[in-house]
Amino acid sequence: MKDKPLSQSRQREQLLRDTFTPAEAILFWTILITAPLVSWAADPGSHWMLGCLPIAAGLCPFILRTHELNHPFIVDHLWRRVATLSAPVWLIVLLFTIGVFHNPLVSIEIGNEPLLTLKDVPDWLPASTAAQNTWLSTLALASVYLVAMNLFIVPKSRSFFERILSWLCLNAALIAVVGYLQKALTVQSALLTEGTGRPDFFAFFPYDGHWAAFALLWSAVCIGMALLTTRYDDSPDFIQSTGPWYLTGGTLLGASGFVVQARWPAAILLCGFSVMLLIVAIHFFKHSKDANRIIIGLCCTLGSIVTFAAGIFRALQTNEYTESANTLRQSALEMFRDRPLFGWGMDSFPQLLPFYSDDTLLHARHERATSDVLQLLAEIGLLGCLPLIILIASLIIRYLRGRHDIRLTNHMLMGCIGVILLACVDSPFMSPAVCLSFFIVFFAALRWGDLSRNQVDKVDAKPDLIIDQSKRSVPFFTKDDDEQFK
Repeated sequence: MKDKPLSQSRQREQLLRDTFTPAEAILFWTILITAPLVSWAADPGSHWMLGCLPIAAGLCPFILRTHELNHPFIVDHLWRRVATLSAPVWLIVLLFTIGVFHNPLVSIEIGNEPLLTLKDVPDWLPASTAAQNTWLSTLALASVYLVAMNLFIVPKSRSFFERILSWLCLNAALIAVVGYLQKALTVQSALLTEGTGRPDFFAFFPYDGHWAAFALLWSAVCIGMALLTTRYDDSPDFIQSTGPWYLTGGTLLGASGFVVQARWPAAILLCGFSVMLLIVAIHFFKHSKDANRIIIGLCCTLGSIVTFAAGIFRALQTNEYTESANTLRQSALEMFRDRPLFGWGMDSFPQLLPFYSDDTLLHARHERATSDVLQLLAEIGLLGCLPLIILIASLIIRYLRGRHDIRLTNHMLMGCIGVILLACVDSPFMSPAVCLSFFIVFFAALRWGDLSRNQVDKVDAKPDLIIDQSKRSVPFFTKDDDEQFK
């Protein structure tokens, strides 16, 4: 059934809604340049890549001011929202800055041999053990959050996300293709990086556990976008739309779990991809009237069963690193118990590990605790973690209190939940590519939800019936009546 021709006024409304404002255009290109940069130069220790992130974050005040001046609709409490959303990351930077002046590691000499010892730092003061080596990574991670945060503030229509997510999905799928070619050609190290010297790498990611988290996020986005193409009134058959391309990209990303060597990342990626395929199968069996719904549903069901079985098999596997990983997590937990409020400072775990680990770990250097959750608690404490946790939880609760049947939002949040689960048993947020992707997907999902359940001119406006006269676009008479009748 063909849609009725749009009236001229309706066409103008859609053009106003879907045309980029200057702020949207700047944000679009900022994200579109930054995201591929950190995913193709995916070495977490690359200084030049980390140095580019604060440059991108430096555009944020300019983007927000441009948004305030050029937005066609009313925007209430813009800077208050910006301050609330950015407060957790500024708190972490502040704690890091104060901790620079309180280093618990002290160098001593015993028999002309330099050694390190721990001195007491009051529990109510932040500390930092390696400020000179961690300021860049701390600033880069703060920049990642600030860049992605704009996706929750600036876009005024779903068209913005349909455009930018399609490019970001393509970027992720291309990296997956590079990774498969790398495996087929038996390349000995990750591309564009020296790697770790171990065979557990994929494409540009020196550690394939980071790739698994990255793939989980963008696989969820790809499959969500594939289903989105089936829900428009004027959608063609699925085979004739862009849906198969999104589904292919999601499959390339999800199926890479079969070649990921890291145990828990592979298991969570495969199980998450299995759930997404099952959602596609249910959609085509239950809701779709597509001519090919049976064959698409059957293929997705079969794929879901196979990947779920593979994911459970990987989860039940054990390896020689399991015992070391448990010891590292226990060490991080003991660090947190000693300084629960402010922690020991960013990236302090490898510096303090010799004081907390047992003899089995003394001959190797470990950068991560194999649990981002425990490592963050050990490094920035409860007062550093709680504001960010409260903010994320409050945004999700805010979404759930309204209409929470917005499917693309739900699909993207599923990918975020999978990465958070992975952070309990691995270190996905060590990678700036995963960190940036997580916040892009998270803020895009919530903004998509707001845009889907509100009129475009009321998304950022208070529901007031009376507004200030200076903000009215038509004259409004407020003086006393002085009519004279003849």
